[in-house]
Formats: sequence, C-alpha cells, structure tokens
Amino acid sequence: MLILQPLFPLQRSLVPVALALLMITSAAGQLIQVSGNGRTISNGDTTPSSRDHTDFGQIGAASGPVDRNFLIRNLSQVPLQILFFQRIGTHPGNFTIIDPPEPIIPGNGEASLTVRFLPPATGGLRSATIRLVTTSSIDSDFQFDVAAEFILPAPNIIVLGNNVVIPDGASSPLESNNTDFGTLTLEDPPRTRTFSIQNDGEQTLRVSGLSVTGINSDQFAISRQPATFLPPGGETSFEIRFHPDREGAHRVTILINSNDPSPSKRTYSFTLRGTGVSQQPEITLTGNGIEISPGDDSPQPDNHTQFPEADLQTLSTRVFTIQNTGNTTLTISNIEVLGPHGTEFSISIAFPIQLDPAETFPLQINFRPAEQGVRIADLKITSDDPVVPIFEVALEGLGGRFKLLGIERAAEDIIITFSTRAAPGAYIYRILYSSDLETWSPVGSVFSNGRETLQFRHRGSGNPQKGFWKVEEDSL
Repeated sequence: MLILQPLFPLQRSLVPVALALLMITSAAGQLIQVSGNGRTISNGDTTPSSRDHTDFGQIGAASGPVDRNFLIRNLSQVPLQILFFQRIGTHPGNFTIIDPPEPIIPGNGEASLTVRFLPPATGGLRSATIRLVTTSSIDSDFQFDVAAEFILPAPNIIVLGNNVVIPDGASSPLESNNTDFGTLTLEDPPRTRTFSIQNDGEQTLRVSGLSVTGINSDQFAISRQPATFLPPGGETSFEIRFHPDREGAHRVTILINSNDPSPSKRTYSFTLRGTGVSQQPEITLTGNGIEISPGDDSPQPDNHTQFPEADLQTLSTRVFTIQNTGNTTLTISNIEVLGPHGTEFSISIAFPIQLDPAETFPLQINFRPAEQGVRIADLKITSDDPVVPIFEVALEGLGGRFKLLGIERAAEDIIITFSTRAAPGAYIYRILYSSDLETWSPVGSVFSNGRETLQFRHRGSGNPQKGFWKVEEDSL
C-alpha cells in the first residue's frame, strides 16, 4: 500500500534547518585577535613579556596595584560574542579583570580588557592565565599567561673571592676569584683561601649553613665559619682550606644556605677546584731562550736545534739550557748524540748531573762536519723525570762550506781541489794564480750547483818551483 505524506509539513521543517545553516555560516566568519602594547598575542602564549604587557615587571611594596590594558579585535564583519572570561593558573587571585569588555563586539570592532595585578602579602613571582571563550571560528578558547614579580624589602646575598663576585651556580673555577686553588704536592702545607659574604639587601641576612659537598669533599675543609647575621650593607668572611692527600684534580661544591628569598639564592652554590700531585722532578730544555718539546723532530735555527753551516772539520757550537721545573731533585744519568751523523756532534760532560728545583745546567754541543751536506742526529737525555724519562730532540747541521782543500803537482800541471758550498744554488768558482802573492791572474773558472767537490787542472803550470793559487766564489 502506498502512503502519501502532505507536502506542507515538509516545507515547514526546512525553515529551522535554513536558519541553523545561516547561524553556522555567520559563526564561521568570526575571527578574534588579542594584543597588548600594540603587539599581537598568540593564543596559548605561555611566555609573558614586557613587550606585549603580559609581563607586569617587578613591582615594589609601595607601588600598589598595576593595570595593563589589552585590546580585543573582531577581524570579521559578523558580530563577535564573548561568552565568558576567567582567570586560571597558578596565582589567579593576584590578577583581576577590572574593566571587562562588552559581551558583543561588532564586525570590525574592538573592545578593551583591563587586567590588574594585586600585590600579595609575600614577595615573589606570580603568574596566571587569562581565558576568553568567544564565538570566533578560530581560537574560540583564547588563553594567554600573565606574570608579575612582587619585590618586598629583603636580604640579598653576594659572595666574593679576592674581591671578585662569584656568581651563584658558578661551575668554572678561576684563580681570579679564589675558586681555583691551583696545584699542591701531597707534601706541601695546606693552601687557604678567604671568601666574603655581603648583604646587599634591605633586611638582615641570616646565614644558616655552610658546607662542602662532593666526592672530593675530604680534600677541602672549612677552616673558619662566617657570621650568622649580617645587617643591610654588612659583610662577613669564611675560609676554605685545600690539603690534598691523593693525586688528581679535585672538585667540590660550596653550599651557603640563607634567608635570601630568591629561589636560586636560598642555597647559594659555586664550585672549587684544586689539584694534588706527588713531588717529582721535571726536565725542561730550551735553546736560544725558546722551549723545545720532547720528541721535536723539526730542527729550527730559532731554537738552535739547527746548527749554522760550517767548514769541514771546523767547529760550530750551540749551548742549550736544561732546567729542573719540578719540585724535587732531577738526576740526569746520561746525555748522548745518536743517529746517522751522531759522531759529528759531541758533548763533554761527567755524569750524573743533579739539579735542584729551578736549577739550570748549560749543555754545550759541538758540531764538526766530516762531509758536505745536511748532517742529522738525535740528542738523547736520560733522567729520572717520571713523565719524560728519555728526552729526545732532532739536531741538524750543514757541513762543508766552499773551501780550498788541496794543491798537487801532476807532471807539468797543477791540480787544485776545492769543495763547493753545501747549500744548493748556482755558483761560479774562479781560479787565480800568482807568483808573488801580489799580482793575481785568472786562469779559469768552474760552474757548480753546490754540494760537491771539484778539481781544476792548471795545465803547464808545474814548471816553476814556486807558485800560489786561490779560488774565489760568486753566487749567480
């Protein structure tokens, strides 16, 4: 059976549906914007800032309530309805809305919202969240945080070492503020450092505790306690003693408890450091006033490990300085020169050599080249330095400058033998003859790149019973 429904009731049911669609379309076009101090505030902002007035700043006890104005804009053409607003968060009671906006903001209109900070009975940081629930299609539940710090007259602790402020939480010890105690041998007497506590606040500072904490706290001790009460502008001091009984770098934390109301300063902390070492010698070698590292294999003229060019079989001397930079006697048991040409470098010393702390010893090394060219060797110093028991350094010298080596007769000729310059280059060697050492006549020349021994034959010059020859060098 077919049942027909009247048309009119169906048409009447379309009317509320159309109205509902119209309302949804209107709400979808609404858009809210909130700003403070001319700067837009994002929905969900949890970082109050003085730039957009969400941070009310520091407020003194005599300041009274502080107001901040915020602007609510309707960025659409459709009226925006504020359904409700509230204060939530950590300290909502310290913030109130004294000038609420109108519940309806017309299209492209705006309204102001005034938030007042009510100072609490006690000082400290206060924060809350302002919540605006509207008909906006985006950010309908708009929230942003506000904050203010209420400052009451209070003590303010400052800690100094060597008249230099030590920041609360300082973890990098420095010599300048006495937090780095340096290095002590286990046999040294204790080292004591003095620190000061100042009260820079407006109320009496009460120091309730001073302690040394950490796994190395047994290496440090409080040798003098500070005063308990410090009036405004007052100062007291305490002493920390470092007396290591084991080797190594020792770090501890100093904790000072007081009634400073600042959360971070209620327990003021900073780090101390000291190093303990056993007494031991330490060898240091310098040349020409420049320290030479053990194992240095790059001879340099500046530190005298590279000797100047020398004639064959002639001496070139360098003097080095050995110093004991340790804290107990250094014993040098042997010094020798080894390597491919070690025999061309010589020393003359009786062993052992003992050096007290800071004492020095001059080490003279002679270089006598036997052949031309670069001569290399290794200086080896053996001592009781526990860190560098064998101190080795590379040495280098240049042997065989240009030199007339010999003149001999060969039948009616004279053969002149001479060495060229040991350094590579371009040279011209001129051979001159004289019968009286007054008048010299050139008899020939030889070109050379250096680093060789040459001979020149002066033909037909062997008949006179007496004659003189010399060689002159010029660089090209």
